[in-house]
Amino acid sequence: MCGLGTMGRHHARVLATLPGVRLVGACDPDPGARPALAGLPVFPDLDTLLELDLDLCVVAAPTLAHAAIGSRLAAAGVHTLIEKPLAAGAEEARALAAAFESAGLVGCVGHIERFNPVVQAMRERIRDGEVGTVLQITTSRQGPYPQRIRDVGVILDLASHDIDLTRWIAGAPYVKVSAVTSKVAGASGHEDLAAVVGVLRDGTVVNHLVNWLSPVKRRQVTVTGELGCLRGDLLDGTLWFHGDPSRAAACGERQSPPGGSPVRCALTRQEPLQAELEAFVAAVRSQAAPAGRTEAVDGVGAVVPMWAGAEVMDVTAAILAEPAASVEVSAAGRPVDDPVRRDLARASLVVPASPGVDHAVALAVADRGGTAVASFDHDTWPPGGLPTLVAGYVPVPGSRRWF
Repeated sequence: MCGLGTMGRHHARVLATLPGVRLVGACDPDPGARPALAGLPVFPDLDTLLELDLDLCVVAAPTLAHAAIGSRLAAAGVHTLIEKPLAAGAEEARALAAAFESAGLVGCVGHIERFNPVVQAMRERIRDGEVGTVLQITTSRQGPYPQRIRDVGVILDLASHDIDLTRWIAGAPYVKVSAVTSKVAGASGHEDLAAVVGVLRDGTVVNHLVNWLSPVKRRQVTVTGELGCLRGDLLDGTLWFHGDPSRAAACGERQSPPGGSPVRCALTRQEPLQAELEAFVAAVRSQAAPAGRTEAVDGVGAVVPMWAGAEVMDVTAAILAEPAASVEVSAAGRPVDDPVRRDLARASLVVPASPGVDHAVALAVADRGGTAVASFDHDTWPPGGLPTLVAGYVPVPGSRRWF
């Protein structure tokens, strides 16, 4: 074990109960963390822990330390599970994935929501065609500020969960993503809330709402398809199907009369962390097994490879980059054939406005000769207020829908 904070102690608790696993020690530089587990040797540094000749290790240290710790473990030949997010940045994440791959080691990331029974059931039912073609996936993840987080904001701490589970249940990567973020609480020094919108390669529209400002804790996922809707609550462990009752019958556990009323789906119950660590241990044992046994790389019960964690980091990096979304502008409600409207036909809206500028919109106006940049203040904008913004999106080849 590396790190004995809240999550690290949960990992240690579960590892100590797994058959065939012997928890031999942990490291944490904080003296206050060392008495956390009675009878377990806890060292102040990784060097001393590595002297115990580890077979596998779980890293639950602060995110900013993941790259350094993970690199050391890969060099030492230790199979490793690193808590999400995999690293502090996309480049570090890819370097970690490459290091474990080149060393022939099991390297995985703790995207625990893949092991949530609700998410697993959603994925299986989508693959079985119960909702038909998936049109939209929405998630809401909010609650009070977690005192354990100091080094990242809600995008890395919260939205990374939803980005991974969305990619996994849909079976398609993101091709476009943008967000509005806000720093409200100031406790972390990072963004405290975010509204994310994106599109997957197959054309599925996704929305993620995350914050750690709400007194109400919420973890919800909704998948809307052509034939119905799956609505999952990851906190109370329930999954509901809304749609054609004949298709809902496959869910079992009918709670309401037929006729379009929601139907509760039966789930297999297991602690997600236990399922995640069992998969990790099984993958390590598979590496040492005779030829012919192979490690599962996808599906329910498989580990989440570091490359998947790196792809999540690519998406979070795009969200956290200074956003500049392509838009079409309807200036003060003027008709399309108005000369002013034509002059403002193509524009790029920069959000947020430049620091220190109140009610400002930076507008790059495309005209025949090139791009001219002008800045408009709310108080001097023409009567009628700010322009109406209509997002434009051209999907990649192979997408099934055009907007």
